[in-house]
Formats: sequence, structure tokens, C-alpha cells
Amino acid sequence: MTRIPRPFPPVLGLLLGLACAPPGPALPPEEAVKVPGDGNVVVYVEAPRYLVAPVLKTFSEQTGITVQATYREQVAGEFLDTVRTAAAAGKADLFVSVSPLSAIALARADLAVPFRPLGARPIPTQYHDFGFRWIGFAVNPRVIIYNRDAVSREEAPQSIDELVEGRWAGKGALAGLAIGTSAFQAATLFAHWGDEKARAYFDSVQKAGNRIVSGDEEVRRLVAAGDVPWGIVDLDRAICAKRQADPINISFPDRLGIGAVMVPETVVLLKGAPDPAQARGLFAYLFATETAWQVGQNDCALMSLMPVVAMGIPKPDWVPVLGSVNILSLDNDLVYDAWIRNRDYLSAWGQAAAPH
Repeated sequence: MTRIPRPFPPVLGLLLGLACAPPGPALPPEEAVKVPGDGNVVVYVEAPRYLVAPVLKTFSEQTGITVQATYREQVAGEFLDTVRTAAAAGKADLFVSVSPLSAIALARADLAVPFRPLGARPIPTQYHDFGFRWIGFAVNPRVIIYNRDAVSREEAPQSIDELVEGRWAGKGALAGLAIGTSAFQAATLFAHWGDEKARAYFDSVQKAGNRIVSGDEEVRRLVAAGDVPWGIVDLDRAICAKRQADPINISFPDRLGIGAVMVPETVVLLKGAPDPAQARGLFAYLFATETAWQVGQNDCALMSLMPVVAMGIPKPDWVPVLGSVNILSLDNDLVYDAWIRNRDYLSAWGQAAAPH
């Protein structure tokens, strides 16, 4: 009689899997950072200037350190290539990214230094590299906005699936998938669903007739003007629209489904940093209570990854806390791999859409 091999018990299987798994990056020790009282720090900022510049200004005023910041909009061409070149030449200290995609690219190019400031201890595992080569300090979720004059709260879209099915199919607006937070959201869905299902979904989004535009600001304008009833944008853009009295409401997608895609803005300590003490000081400052307060006070606010309620940090009512959102759990390295595999598709997606 043929003997059917029995599967390993779950615990034993897990232990065997761990034993066979390749070792991950070594965990760096936690560091209590003493910020110098002078000097310079050179920062490359991929994240939006209106979000990061106020934090850098306050840091400089409080410490006496001069911050030399280069923002994405100041650089022609591929910003990440500029950062790589500066880091390789030892002319850059820190990088602040708009999503983990660029941070992981720098880490895999061996241009990121593991660093684990004590203040970053509360950051949930999903929002930092396992070896602390990058750490998220705030998140900018992808959310639904809808025109409240055209759509009631009860009838509003609740899921990204409604871009392709139901009464709201073909009536939405979203940015292309080539770069930024929209690229991260798309890559997350590729990693979560698999390439075949994700391509079928995005093909359907385009075929349904949704407006595919250059960026979130254009989505905001279309929805606020009533040219389309709804769209998908970053939370900071949505909050900014509300603060400027645009006739929109905001909702987090897929509360009863896969959950919202939370896009962390991250910081990387670059290899060969010419100002290491100042760089560590600014890095650690991004996890101080001052920064957690400031990112939530911005008219185009982010959600801090620090436990602001537990820490007693004042927060405006219009900025949600992390625990109030159904979040899509993800492995950022798998998201990056999905982005690399499908980068040509994502870059080309939407370009053949019919003009409106």
C-alpha cells in the first residue's frame, strides 16, 4: 500500500522554513541621538515640498543646522538618478521619499545605511525596512474623493472596484501609474492580487472610460468642478481641497474589503554622508513629537506614524489616526519586486486613453 507522506505540523514547518530562509539584514542597535548645534546637512526630497519644507525649516531654526534641500521639482529628468549620483559621490546625507519604492532602490544599490534612532521605536513593522535601511515617519493613504453636490454620502463609491463595476464605473478620475504614490498603489495591487489579475483590473479601468490624468491635482480639480463625480487621490491633496472649501467629501476605500493602501513617506541615511552627525540628528528629528505634531497641522496634512493620541500630541479633527483605518497589509519588498516586473506596463498605462 502506498504510504502518503504526512505534512509537517504547522509549528515544525514554520521552524524548518525559517531555518532554510536566507538571513535578512542585521538589525542595527537603537541609538539615542544627540543633535549637533551647528553645521550643515544635505537633503534630497522626493516627497512634496509643501509637506517637507516646513519640517526642515523648523529643524534648522531649533538646532542652528543649515539644511541644504534639493526638491524633486528642481531637478530635470529622473530624480532618483540624481540622488544615486550624489550619494555615490559622497555629496548627500539624507533622502526623503514619497513612497518606499525609491528608498528600496537605494537600499538595494547599497547606498542606504542602516540606522535605528530610539524615537522610531513605535513605527509599525509595515512601515520600515527589516534592517532599518529606511523608515517611514508619516503615511499618505490613497483615498476616494467625491463631489458632494453630485453624490450623496449614502450613494458614494466605497471601493476601487467601482471604477470597473456598478453605477460609478467609468465615471471616476485617477492619475497615471508611472511614478509616485499612484505607482506604489498599483504595485501594491500587483503584489496582492498577482500580475495577471492586476493587469486585467487596470485594463478594465481604462476600457471603462475613467479619466486618466497627469496627477492628483488634476483629479482634485475635475472632482471639485463637477466634471467627474469621483476620483482617487492622496489624503494630503484631499485634506487640502477640503481646507480650501472645495465641494468634496473623503472616504477610505474598501473598509469591508482589502483595505486602503497606506503610502509611507520615508527617510534614508545615505552611504558616505559628508555630515553624518547632522544627518543623524535630522533623521531622528523626523520621529520627534514636534514633527508628529507638524505633519498633522499642515493644511495638506499627513497621518503621523507616531502614536499621537497616546503621546498626547494635539491633532486636528480632520486628520484620522492610523487605528481608525482598515489597512491593506503588505510586504514592501514584494511591492517593489512587482513594480520592477511591471514597470513598462505601468509607465505605458493610460497613455492610449481616449482624450476628453
